[in-house]
Amino acid sequence: MLRHWRLPLVLALLAAAGACGDSGGGATPEEQSIVLITLNLEAGVPELRQVHVNAHLANPAMDNDLYFPTVPAGPIQSGATLALLIPVTRMGLLDLIIFGLDAGGTEVARGNGQTTIMVGDRVDYTISLSACGGPCN
Repeated sequence: MLRHWRLPLVLALLAAAGACGDSGGGATPEEQSIVLITLNLEAGVPELRQVHVNAHLANPAMDNDLYFPTVPAGPIQSGATLALLIPVTRMGLLDLIIFGLDAGGTEVARGNGQTTIMVGDRVDYTISLSACGGPCN
């Protein structure tokens, strides 16, 4: 049976966007792996107010959909970062599909990538978002 997973996640920084968010606490718990994602907005990307992250772990197969910030704010600028805090019991390749949403919640930009979770450590990863020019798929 396929089970959906929930990653404890925190928005690390959207200071470049003029908005900050944090799930609270400030300090990162020691028993976490961190994937720090930097967003690179390519030329032509419309103003973004929210980011939708689809995270997929292949083995065991688990998916999670996340929104940063949880309530649209912004605008989100190129160079903004967010952090995924992942329990150390999860390892392997992490597939990421990121959509940029406009003020109306429409997906107007898309980017994807894959990184390896560094168990108990941090990995920095940059994903470029490009304008969809139509429906983002």
